[in-house]
This record gives sequence, structure tokens and C-alpha cells, in this order.
Amino acid sequence: MLKKRTKKRNLLTTNLEITELAYTLHITANRLRDTISAVNIPSAYRVQISRKVHWLIGQAQSLGYELQPASPDAFLTKKSTEIIGEQLGLFD
Repeated sequence: MLKKRTKKRNLLTTNLEITELAYTLHITANRLRDTISAVNIPSAYRVQISRKVHWLIGQAQSLGYELQPASPDAFLTKKSTEIIGEQLGLFD
């Protein structure tokens, strides 16, 4: 039987580090969203930055698959990421 090929994972990366990265991505996306709504910039730039915001949030959400065990719904929102971070001792 052929083995399914999987991507190599750095086993030294802990759930705490993954959670910290997801939290940072959510914070960055929120700051960008707040900034583009407060600053007067051309709509073309606003659209580009909005796409980056959605990309950042998507990256944060996809990090749930990297947890041990995988939890795809772990980092859907900043609030859920904060809850997981508190459980893992991220804010201590």
C-alpha cells in the first residue's frame, strides 16, 4: 500500500507558539481594519488593504490545522484565539 504524502511539520513548534502567531495575525488584521476606516485613503488602496486583512484572518484560521491535535475551528475569531491562549498560558 502506498503511503500518503504529507507535508513535513516542525515538531518543535508548540501549540503555544502557534496560538501566539494566530493571535498576532488577528491583532494585525484588526489594526489594519481600524486604520483604513479612520484614515482618508483612495479606494484602490483601501481595497488592497482589505484583501490583506482577509488574507491575514484566513492565515490565522488555517493555523488551527497545525495544532496537536488538529482543531480547524480553533482560531476563527480573535476572541476564540484569546480563550485558547489563556488556556495555554500565553498571557501569563
